[in-house]
Amino acid sequence: MTVLRSFCLVLGLSLVAACSSEETGPYLEIQGGGFVFNYRIAEATAGVVAFPKRTLPDGGKIEATFENPAGGAPLVMTEPVVKDKKKYDLTTPPLSGVKAKTDYLMTIRLVDAGGKEIEKIEKALVSEIDQTVLPEKPLTVGPGYTKNPEAEAPAAPPN
Repeated sequence: MTVLRSFCLVLGLSLVAACSSEETGPYLEIQGGGFVFNYRIAEATAGVVAFPKRTLPDGGKIEATFENPAGGAPLVMTEPVVKDKKKYDLTTPPLSGVKAKTDYLMTIRLVDAGGKEIEKIEKALVSEIDQTVLPEKPLTVGPGYTKNPEAEAPAAPPN
């Protein structure tokens, strides 16, 4: 009886440990995070992907605050917590003024339904290229990537 009781105790503790292991450690894992320069539409954006590593609070939200390269108020993107959602993509609207090799602060916050901060992650975003590489006007327009008649033709290569 004591062997059986010991076995049940060890099994029970193992199950509790296995169930609770998901509920310790960070809530979110941040992957990526950086700038996207889309030359076709002449836009730059910043973004990050957050992966839940444990159960997120019901009614909570994930908030990403990006330093504005043009100056002024930071850009705040928010996604509501959705049960069983595997990843959260947080992307800014089009940016201006992105400079190469400059740190831009990004802060990810997880808040509960009442607005209480549960987790905060800070990261610097750095671009290797300057936004001046983008064309003045979009090279394409519309959903079919039709050539933009207002865009300047690229310079012909030398013969």
